Amino acid sequence: MKLSIGAGERRIEGFLSVDIDAALHPDIVADIGRPLDLPDASVECLFCEEVISQIAPEACLGFFRECRRILQPGGVVRILTPDLARFTRAYLERPDWLREIWHRHVGLPLLCDTAAEVLNLGLRGVGPFVYDRATLRCLANSAGLVLHESAFNESLHPAMRGLDMRGPEETLTMYLELTVA
Repeated sequence: MKLSIGAGERRIEGFLSVDIDAALHPDIVADIGRPLDLPDASVECLFCEEVISQIAPEACLGFFRECRRILQPGGVVRILTPDLARFTRAYLERPDWLREIWHRHVGLPLLCDTAAEVLNLGLRGVGPFVYDRATLRCLANSAGLVLHESAFNESLHPAMRGLDMRGPEETLTMYLELTVA
């Protein structure tokens, strides 16, 4: 079984969609902040794009523990999530690019059209917690998972190669993968 977690309206061929919002008609309605109703070692891979920031670290640790429980041997969890370090570096070093990304992909009006507005609104809009690698590595290790650096459209699992929606010049995303320790 392959899962697309927090799928929203996006459907990926060969993946079951999982979302908390039943109105989006996912294959599985589930809150990733709670135990998943799936058998142990039943999932080959999980694709999580722009969803981890929707849960606080305590819930993320619980989700990672569930991932470890449901992953088959050799399974992979792919995580694409806003990168706090990249976000803050962009604010300090590339403010015009940050504003451009906001206008192109978010489109909400800015009162003064400044990078400070983008940083503040972006951090609040992403979800309750914007992660960095160190925090995700800590949570993964605590759950018995190993964090691996990845790259746009690359994956340790062939089924997840080429699924990423936006490349590094279009987003503040970090590309990571988790495997069982």
